[in-house]
Amino acid sequence: MARQLARGMGSFFKDGCSRPTRCPHPYTIRFRDALGKQREEAGYETQDDATERLGQIYAEKKTTAPSVAEVRRELGQQTIAEYAKQWRPRQRKLTEYSTRRRRSQPRTKVSRLRSS
Repeated sequence: MARQLARGMGSFFKDGCSRPTRCPHPYTIRFRDALGKQREEAGYETQDDATERLGQIYAEKKTTAPSVAEVRRELGQQTIAEYAKQWRPRQRKLTEYSTRRRRSQPRTKVSRLRSS
């Protein structure tokens, strides 16, 4: 039985199955988050579980204030360096040593991520 979802809620499906009705694979849902990025979540045993989760996500997205969504969108597009420049002045009790160390930390962590 096909389930009708509201426009913009997302979709659910079983991936790569020749017989979707008797397939043992779990359902996957695809939706857009509050930032507008497409996401997928897998592991739902039934269509009801998948549509229930899509409903929760949709309700959360609809109740999020536009200003909060905009702030999240901006934070998601910032680089680590930009965020660090905004973060440092908000910190209290920074000594000279810790200030110097904190300036180099984001660069060190990013370079480790790039090398691995």
